[in-house]
Amino acid sequence: MFKDNKDFYPTPKALFYKLMNGTRYISGRILEPSAGKGDLIRYIKELNRNVKIDAIEKDSRLSGLLMSEGINVVWDDFLTYETYKEYDLIVMNPPFSNGVDHVLKALELAEAQISSCEIYAILNKETLDNAYSSKRQELLRKLNDYDAEIRYVKDAFTSAERKTDVEIALINVVIVNKGEGKSIYDSIPFIKRSENEPNELETALSTYVKSNEVRAKINDIERLVLEYEKACEVAKTAFKVMRNKSSLFSYFGKVNKKDGEIGSPFTYVTKKGYTAEDLNNELDSLRRIYWELILDTGEFKALLTNESRQKLNRQLEAANEMEINITNIKTLLTALGANREEMLIDSIISIFKRITRYHMNQYSTNIHYYDGWKTNNAYKINKKIIIPIQRGGFDEWDYREDFSLLCLDVREFIEDIVKAFQLIDHSVSNEFTYVARGEFENDLLRFKMFNNGNIHVWFNRLDLLNKLNYICGSHLAWIPSDDEVKTNKKAREFVVKEFGDGVLSSGLIVGGGVA
Repeated sequence: MFKDNKDFYPTPKALFYKLMNGTRYISGRILEPSAGKGDLIRYIKELNRNVKIDAIEKDSRLSGLLMSEGINVVWDDFLTYETYKEYDLIVMNPPFSNGVDHVLKALELAEAQISSCEIYAILNKETLDNAYSSKRQELLRKLNDYDAEIRYVKDAFTSAERKTDVEIALINVVIVNKGEGKSIYDSIPFIKRSENEPNELETALSTYVKSNEVRAKINDIERLVLEYEKACEVAKTAFKVMRNKSSLFSYFGKVNKKDGEIGSPFTYVTKKGYTAEDLNNELDSLRRIYWELILDTGEFKALLTNESRQKLNRQLEAANEMEINITNIKTLLTALGANREEMLIDSIISIFKRITRYHMNQYSTNIHYYDGWKTNNAYKINKKIIIPIQRGGFDEWDYREDFSLLCLDVREFIEDIVKAFQLIDHSVSNEFTYVARGEFENDLLRFKMFNNGNIHVWFNRLDLLNKLNYICGSHLAWIPSDDEVKTNKKAREFVVKEFGDGVLSSGLIVGGGVA
């Protein structure tokens, strides 16, 4: 049948599955550009009978046979085929006599698409082995550029419906169309500044990053601002295009409306429009992302306890409504820089208050005054503390031999304590050694979990504990001020007695220096 057609070689079923290389499911829109009598199409439908397939066949007898079976025949000569459609797959067994042109055409179609496309092709091995023509050389170059997978099969058609001993090549190549992102990015007019050129961000950044990193941070911020502006421009352009499309389709409906007709068929072409709300949501997301990149607060947040970090996050979230430009960035960085030490001290105070509140009620009457200074051991962290962490107690899953896998509430509480002490002495370690069930230790402290949901903490570094108590007592005005300590002998004696002489030289560690 059809043996007068020299290129009619129906694909054996086994060869199809070898071509698909283990694929057991197919979806999307598929093109079969040399359909013959439909063998490949039937094999494809075995993998997914609901898949959409377009067929092309030059032989009018074969194309008539395909249409009689309800197959979509969309063209006759694949080499002249033009379309606006986007195909997910092109599966083909092109004519052996001109396979090179057909595979090049498939690559051309895939390259012209907006979306990605995967090609499966059966080709005469000789086409690749004997690259005597410029087209064959072009095909080899493209297959190499796209990192195509090529497998060779002997005797593929020796037992086929129409036999031949031609050795074949099975080609699988994916054309990934990534869009114009890189070229759009390359069009952004990034500014190259001289090292000595003044910049209005320098003062704001000087309290935020190290002096030798200021210039690099300025360059980074200027780049991010230009990126943001381009992102918003593209988003608004896309909205304008979608709005124009909707307006055009609506006008098509008016032009083609028949008397008595209600509505327009063009209304149903797009299921969902792109509204102003969609655009605003996209712009809001872009603003949040770029504020986070510009402020780059990750390293600073790592210094803070959970409560202080949440407070900072709330401040940053408020900034998300501000437009991104150099003036607003300078304003926000100046505010953050001014509040930096205060936020770090608040981080220490937050853990201090969390610990002491559990003892306040029990000892609230244990208050006395010393020359007007209120002192109360309930407002001072002792070398051992007991803290309720989990109501209902711990279960077996809360106990692990790895600190990083402990109950989250326990881990966060201990990490907050460590962070507070690291702000006083940056050498404090956050690594813990397993001692026994629910018990861990490092140079700073030892803690143990108990089944009732409490943890006991013993401080090993009493010198640092005294410094922390002194910093918090000073901040909360429970003890003599620095000026009083310097000018009042009794005040100094009181501080030394309560906290030790070492606290008078204590400071808050910020970025390796004392704030």
